[in-house]
Amino acid sequence: MAKVKLQKIRITGMKKHYKILMQELHRQGVLEVVESEAFLSQSNKKVESHFGDFDLARITFALDFLAPYEAKKSKLASMLSGGKLILTETEAKERLEAFSPESESVIEACEKLEEKRVRAQNELAKIPEKEALLRHLSSLGTTIRSDYTTARTKTWVGKVTVTEEEAFAAAIATESNLVDIQILDRDKKSAYFRVTAFESFITKTQTTLHAFNAEVFELKSSLEDFLETDPEVALSSILRQKVDLEARLEKYEIKAKELAKNLDDLRILFDYNAWRKTKNDLQHKIFLSESVFAFEAWMPKGAYSTLEKWIKHVFVGEVAIEKIRKEADESTPVLLENAPGIDSFESVTEMYDMPGNKDTDPTRFVALFFPFFFGLCLSDVGYGSILFLVASLFLMFGTFEKEVKKMLWMLVICGGAAIIGGVALGGYFGIDPEHAPAFLLNEAGQFRGQILNPTGEPIRLLILALSLGVMQILVGLAIAFFVKIKRKKYIDAFADHGVWFAFLVSVMVFGTASFTGIDKGMALMALEGIVILLVLTQGRSQKNWIMKFLLGLYAVYDGITSYLSNVLSYARLMALAIATGVVALVMNTIGLMIYDMIPSPIVGFIAATFIILFGHALNFALSLLGAFIHTARLQFIEFFDKFYTGGGKKFTPFKRVKKYLFFKG
Repeated sequence: MAKVKLQKIRITGMKKHYKILMQELHRQGVLEVVESEAFLSQSNKKVESHFGDFDLARITFALDFLAPYEAKKSKLASMLSGGKLILTETEAKERLEAFSPESESVIEACEKLEEKRVRAQNELAKIPEKEALLRHLSSLGTTIRSDYTTARTKTWVGKVTVTEEEAFAAAIATESNLVDIQILDRDKKSAYFRVTAFESFITKTQTTLHAFNAEVFELKSSLEDFLETDPEVALSSILRQKVDLEARLEKYEIKAKELAKNLDDLRILFDYNAWRKTKNDLQHKIFLSESVFAFEAWMPKGAYSTLEKWIKHVFVGEVAIEKIRKEADESTPVLLENAPGIDSFESVTEMYDMPGNKDTDPTRFVALFFPFFFGLCLSDVGYGSILFLVASLFLMFGTFEKEVKKMLWMLVICGGAAIIGGVALGGYFGIDPEHAPAFLLNEAGQFRGQILNPTGEPIRLLILALSLGVMQILVGLAIAFFVKIKRKKYIDAFADHGVWFAFLVSVMVFGTASFTGIDKGMALMALEGIVILLVLTQGRSQKNWIMKFLLGLYAVYDGITSYLSNVLSYARLMALAIATGVVALVMNTIGLMIYDMIPSPIVGFIAATFIILFGHALNFALSLLGAFIHTARLQFIEFFDKFYTGGGKKFTPFKRVKKYLFFKG
């Protein structure tokens, strides 16, 4: 079906039915509500702009806070469920109703617990520094004070670097016998001191302190809880405080683990609150008065009759649905719907851009070429089998949303293509025929089904890659030709696409004439005639005949270089195919070399196995990434530009987006 035909509709009705209608439409997810200036200008409904933001933020906080304390789940089970909570809709509603009365207390408990935990962690983080300082001051011989200054003396307590200790002590000692220094303690980096100076030497002592970059402690701020306390007593107190804080944190952790039992219920609560917010936010696009409502929307034409019957049956004439024309400058949203298998590649199309209103959906053509190119790039039976089997297992045993299933099917198809490519190019984890198992080889000692050897026949592989490129470019031109024909632009279809299609075909015929039996002279004459036709048609926009001719010549030159560049881009298929096999072979070779170098067979086997497994894992990941990126690039750059404009707006239905839930059944 490709692009689904959409119908613009208007729904009007009595306001008393608004809530029921919107709940059902939200559940069905069949229409996209659009703004109507005529409606909105007359609506007397004031919609809260930030409805639900605070509630969702609080639920999100509780979920993030409790997540580390959740009982460990099987990673495989989590992967197979897409990390979602699988329930029936009835089960979810029942759990929501049971949890809702206590949800506020659970969220509030999380908030208070986090506040207490952060406070305790901050206090605990300060203790090591205070503890270290108290140990350094234990030989001070007096209680801790904010200021040791007297009427005639000033005292500094601080530290200097160990390398400066002797010079610093000597400088202080030589000032006067009225300046006293005491080294209290030292560690690897610093020496801790107490310096007391008589009033007449205060200024000079301060200068010395600055000269040695001494750090003077502000005991009032750093040890404010222990002022007028003996350092030893303070040290004992702070150690008890440390034990108490650690015990409190353990208590908070136990409480958090108890609250974590509510995580699944909080997830259900989040999704339902998110849906409430979505429904409220939608009111920005809806006309609402004291007694009636009205809105306009897009929906698939095929779903219209079903919705119409439901509305007539449920609301008995008090809600009406009708088809309406779109505005002259209004663009229709784009909804893609393709056959199973083909629809797996819709994500590739959407990655580039949604089709414009006049575009044809290229997904079916992407589904034709993408696996082919991907399989040639990866081209390893082992790597392809891993991709195929893993994706297949997830499909068979997993529970996923429709879009995720499409992606998995694409991996299955691409994995199968890589297996076929591996058979054709003889790729089996980089194993060469000499070391391959006998069942993989034919009587000639080559891999069964192998068509060519990438490293031994690179030119043939290059020709294959370029031939595939020419085929895709020709398909792109053919699509563009028929799109123009459909729009009744017959001259443009013929001159811009038809003639160039014929030119590329004639070049291929001429180039292969020597070994296909085609008369080379006739092929050359046909090619010359098409070139003349190109010159005559490419400058048709000019009124002056000389300019038509000159512009035609330039267009032919520009077109030929452009198409040549397009075709050569497909050489990357050859490069990636060779790289995958060569890197795999190198990893095997390195592993065998390691095995031969190590005297102990057991150690050598373990080391070689590790090298080979790690190397193949890395090669598989990089080859997989490269195969996807470069195959996608060929679609976007070399193929789409022949016929595809893009710029469409994706159809975004009003539906329940489930972040944490998956409804089964």
